[in-house]
This record gives sequence, structure tokens and C-alpha cells, in this order.
Amino acid sequence: MSSKPDFVADRLKEVRRLGRFRAPPVVQHSEGVRACVEGQQAVVFCSNDYLGLRSDPRLIEAGHAAAERGGAGSGSSRLIAGSLPIHQALEEELAEWIGSEAVLVCSSGYQANLALLQGVTRSGDLILSDSLNHASIIDGCRLSRAEVAVVKHGELDALRTALRTPVEGARFVVLEGLYSMDGDRGAVAAWAREADEGGAHLIIDEAHSLGVFGPAGTGVAAEQGVASDCFARVGTFGKSFGSHGAFVACSRETRDLLVNSGRTYIFTTGLPPFSVGAALASLKILRSNEGAERAGKVAELAGQLRRGLKNIGLQVLGDEDSPIVPVVVGPEERSMTLSRGLLQEGFYAMAIRPPTVAEGTCRLRFTVSAAHDRTMVDGLVAAAEKILSGL
Repeated sequence: MSSKPDFVADRLKEVRRLGRFRAPPVVQHSEGVRACVEGQQAVVFCSNDYLGLRSDPRLIEAGHAAAERGGAGSGSSRLIAGSLPIHQALEEELAEWIGSEAVLVCSSGYQANLALLQGVTRSGDLILSDSLNHASIIDGCRLSRAEVAVVKHGELDALRTALRTPVEGARFVVLEGLYSMDGDRGAVAAWAREADEGGAHLIIDEAHSLGVFGPAGTGVAAEQGVASDCFARVGTFGKSFGSHGAFVACSRETRDLLVNSGRTYIFTTGLPPFSVGAALASLKILRSNEGAERAGKVAELAGQLRRGLKNIGLQVLGDEDSPIVPVVVGPEERSMTLSRGLLQEGFYAMAIRPPTVAEGTCRLRFTVSAAHDRTMVDGLVAAAEKILSGL
């Protein structure tokens, strides 16, 4: 058999025909929110580094120290090579911060959602999943042996109806604290009430909401007073924490179940010491007054950007204080033209196209960081207005 069969070329040709071929741009160097993207100096407005901690010297120093003690990698899965003391330290501090009995640290947010949804469900169970949930949740549902029903985004009546579906096993309701492509909070409090009345277990992915919402940055569930009602919450270190990896916050028994049944946890190499050390340093900042100040700055700048983009006639989605500021531009080529034009003007924001979003809703997903300033935001709005005037 050939290493270059015709079907590969044919399928790539179809991707190109649809105008959806992707290739990650090369970022030659970066410092904070400034970077050189494909040879162009630009201010980055598409990173999930909401609190501006990714390049913080404290995180880098803590990561280096952890790597010097524990090595460049973990060697194998934690069930084979064992957990490092730093893994346990991070889990204990996260549990105290987020207010759960236990935490399980995983190697990525995608892996955490797959381990959770596959690991705790079985045949006869029912998962009710919000229609805008992340791909990792969708794939976790697919890997589970449970029946899955997709509920229209945020629709309370639709959830109530779906909860009446008779099942042999357990019911689970899954949604996100903050939606990454629409920039809006999930209907967490309302869905929590319905889940409780319907005898369902509530799972919330707080990947994008940790650090920016809730007391001490503990997310939307805490912000809306339903954290104690959650069966499990998923968080990541690759966004507000400025590091890499993820965790599941849950009861001790649920953690034990995931260690023994979550396949993506069992068969994945443990998180490297550098990432764990950096996450510990970041957590200390999140729990301090500095963390609250950074979150407040993000909300302020996000409101400024949202108002500026609306004033130039753009369709802006999301909550006023959300660090995710999506602008729907419609056709794919229009979104790509705007993205390319902004880069030429010194602002980097990637166009989002199907299948990530629905047909006809292509957008630029701007994200705000505490490392931005008001001048950068004004500059981005002015650049967008200039480009749009020429379309």
C-alpha cells in the first residue's frame, strides 16, 4: 500500500474547495500579548491567557524549580510510574480553593472531560448535554455507553422535558460555565435547579470561567451559588492559570472511580512537573488580591472592546464582562479577510469557521487579557473599522 493514497489527496482537496483548510500560523516569538506572527509584529487578541500570567516570571521560576526536582517529564501514567508529591500538593490546594472534597489532576482539559464522561457513566444512564458544549464534552458523551440527548443551548423548558425521559440508570446534566465561541455564561443556576428536581447529577465545565468569575476566581457555579450542587466541575490550567493541564473537582469516591475507570487518565502520561509547578504558582496569585484585580481589569477591558465593536456596527455576542468577545461576520471569506486585514494592521485574531461554529455564523473570537491596555483595545476597534470600510 502507498504511504500517499489517493483518498488523502481527495479529502484534502475537498477541505480546500470548501475554503476550510487550516494551518497554524508560526509565532516566531512572543512577550505578553505582543508577538511576531508570520513575520508581522502584532498585539494578540485570541489567546486564552485571560489573566496575563503565561509569561509571568513567577510561574516560569516555579516551573523550572519543579522540573529540577522532578525531571522534564513524569515518565508514564500516574498508575504506572506513580504520582509525584507535587501532583498531590496541587490537588490538595485546588480542592481547598474550589471547595470540593477531592481533585484529580489530568494532562489536558480534553482528556479530563473524556475521562469524566466515559468513566462515571454506563449503559442505561442518560446524559443531557447543552447544544453548544465543547468538542471534548461531545466526544466524552460519544465514548460513554450512556444514552445522550442534546438540549438546545440554555433552554430551560427543553431541559425540563428531557429530564422526564425514563431511564434505568443515572441522569447527568452537562453544561459550561462560560461558552468559548459565544462568550455567554451557561444557565448554571437554572439548570442546577432543574437537575436537582429531576434527580440528575450536574457537571459543569469551568474551563473558561475560572480565574475571571466567582469568588477568588472559582467560576460561575460559585458565582451563582450552586457549587455545592455539582457532581463534578472541570477546570484547566491552559487559560487563566497560564500553564498546561486540567483537573476534575468532585467527591473522593468519584475521584477513586475516575482513577480506576477514566481511560484517558489511566492511559496518559502524568502532567510534567514544570506545568504543575507553574499551576501552583498561578493558583497562589488567583487566590490573592492581585488575582481579583486582574479579573476586574479583564471585565473592564472586555466591556470597552464590546462597546467599541458595537459602535462600528458589528454583531457582538456574549456577556458584558466576558473576556470572550465574539463578532459574527457571516461568510467564511469575509471572516478570513477581516482576520488577515487585522494582522496587517498589527492585531492578531483568528477567524473561526465551520465545523467549530455553524454554517453562516463565521466569526472573529476576540479575547481580552489583563496584559492588554485601553490603548490596545481602542487600536483594535479602529483597525476593524478601517478594514470594514473597504469591504
